[in-house]
Amino acid sequence: MLKNLRIKNFIIVKDLDLNFENGLQVVTGETGAGKSIIVGAINLIFGADLKVGVHLNKEKPVVLEATFKVTKNAKLLEIIKQNEIEISDNEIFFTKEILANLRSKIFINGRRISIPIAEKFREAMLDFHSQRDQQRLFSEEYQLEIIDIFGDLVNSRKEFEVMFEKVNNKTKLLKKLKKQESENREKIELFKYQGEEINALNLRIGEDDKIQKELNLLLNAEEILEKSREIEYTVLEDENSIYDRIKAFIFIFKKYQNDNSHIEKAVLCLQNSLTNLDDAIAEFQEMQNEIILDAERKNDLESRLNEVNSICLKYNKKISEILEYYCEISDAVDSFSSQKTEILKLQKEVDMDLIILQKMAEKLSKNRKQIAQKLELEIEKNIKKLAIPHAKVKIKFDKVNTEKESVNGLIELDKTGCDRVEIYFSANQGVDAQPFKMVASGGELSRFLLVIKKILAEKTDNRTIIFDEIDQGIGGKTSELLAKFIRDISKFHQVICISHLPQIAAFADEHFAIDKRDEKKISSVVVKNLNSEERRVEIARMLSGSVSKLALMHADELIKKGES
Repeated sequence: MLKNLRIKNFIIVKDLDLNFENGLQVVTGETGAGKSIIVGAINLIFGADLKVGVHLNKEKPVVLEATFKVTKNAKLLEIIKQNEIEISDNEIFFTKEILANLRSKIFINGRRISIPIAEKFREAMLDFHSQRDQQRLFSEEYQLEIIDIFGDLVNSRKEFEVMFEKVNNKTKLLKKLKKQESENREKIELFKYQGEEINALNLRIGEDDKIQKELNLLLNAEEILEKSREIEYTVLEDENSIYDRIKAFIFIFKKYQNDNSHIEKAVLCLQNSLTNLDDAIAEFQEMQNEIILDAERKNDLESRLNEVNSICLKYNKKISEILEYYCEISDAVDSFSSQKTEILKLQKEVDMDLIILQKMAEKLSKNRKQIAQKLELEIEKNIKKLAIPHAKVKIKFDKVNTEKESVNGLIELDKTGCDRVEIYFSANQGVDAQPFKMVASGGELSRFLLVIKKILAEKTDNRTIIFDEIDQGIGGKTSELLAKFIRDISKFHQVICISHLPQIAAFADEHFAIDKRDEKKISSVVVKNLNSEERRVEIARMLSGSVSKLALMHADELIKKGES
């Protein structure tokens, strides 16, 4: 609810400070007095652009301020939460400053905000009865929304939207997984083949070096055996063997070792050499026992080495790298197998969810069709009161166009359900109803929207509704009916109505009169919240153009009707 509006240095307004209450707030004044400045200022606060040619004071910036009371409005509370706006006393305070160069800043509770955020607040808090709003009536989406609000189906629709989004996300994931599976299938088949090939070889790290060493021994076995035996013979068995000759030298020099330290050391070295020769001969003998001249073993080793070298060459990797690669492709194959399982599981979930979604859509559609019949009668009843006595309204249902946004190509659903609706309308007797967007005139469109606002007033979030001269082209008895319509809306929403009709002014909870004054060749705007007597005089002026006794009597009658 708009509590206060302050306008400074804007067009012909020096400083205007208006306090509004709940209910119907009517602003009246003679043509050209500047009534639309109020609507323009509110629009500007929430991001609208200045009209071309508007004169601005180079020394004083335009300052526009609006204070709103936060009332029952889920959408507004969500925007406040999303933008982390701190509020006190359930009030939010907007300020807009516009400089002479048209640069501007918007603030909420002292914190600067962007135009898109300001526009979100505008949409949540304000409802301008404008040409743009009227054009929404041509939208099939809005027509469906009207049915859902009227029939208290908003929660059911939200539940459906949540389920639709859930199924849609699952379907997208399923398509993605299937695409990945298709793209990876060839690669996985290659991995499987490579894995089987590597696994069959039973590779072991370092086995190629080990095989090569054993092969080297086998290839040179005859020579190694021959030479080792030759050494054994030369060292031990020969008539003049090395072993015997060293022992003889030790025997000779041992007699002198106590006389000379060098001889002592030399004898010790010779004794050690005998020990070393014993050890060497023992090793050769062990080796001779191990080496077997086995041609079959040699062939097996050569065959195995060829296999190992071949696969290393094929993959251009060492054995350790091939084994690492084997682990990688094994994981990929396992993951692919898991993905196939996941796809099957997800497909079952999607199939089950689609059945649930279809049933939800059918139930929602059935309820909508029942509600639509009541809505047709309600619109007809109300619009006939606004000087369209032969009005006929028909709401027609069709299936949604799945090419727009369907969950899949098999069932006709989008995020709103399975319905596409269109309102048909006829204003004339004997003329069949046609699509509303094709036959409604400007006046009919304005009245139709007013009827919709009245019908839905009790069922929508609390907002400030602004009517800017909705009464153009309306007079006589219809004026009073229009006033009652607006008053009915104001029971559920704050309504600010710029009007030239005395009938609407008579129904006001608060009546503001706007006047343009010329002082020292400078025009300025003054707005006053009228008391009872001032209001009586203003309505009399609106009725006859002058304040006569008869006009005052007529004004009293209107005010009495407005209060009843």
